[in-house]
Amino acid sequence: MIVAAALTGVVLFVAAGMIWTARLIHVGNLDLHALAEKVATPEPVSVLDWPELRVRAVVPQPGGQQLVLLYVGWPKQPPQVATLLVALDSGDHRSLPLLSRWCERQASIAPVRHQGAELELRRRQSLERVRAVMVAEDRPGASG
Repeated sequence: MIVAAALTGVVLFVAAGMIWTARLIHVGNLDLHALAEKVATPEPVSVLDWPELRVRAVVPQPGGQQLVLLYVGWPKQPPQVATLLVALDSGDHRSLPLLSRWCERQASIAPVRHQGAELELRRRQSLERVRAVMVAEDRPGASG
């Protein structure tokens, strides 16, 4: 009986380790894929082309609409900053607190462009994501 319980414990431990390893590999592949896309654009024309960004401020619009101003920076290029106006899904009550937490923790974020103005912000080394629609982007001093 004791041997069977010990064997079950070992099997569960190995299975948990394999699941955790698969998750780490999946997250690493997401980070690698996002970085490979960014390297293909040596001169970014949009914040969505930056390899990484950090949210410096989150300012939600008062009222019913889910418009949020994001003040972001590129950590490897300190003078590079931008202000984004994004629209979150009206039924999404998770994204705004998540953006605020990322801002507080200065988390590394991978911006990903989807169809049209849709974008995804994903915290690096994590599966945490925020989907939004970019309404406007302002990059002071940006040419183009």
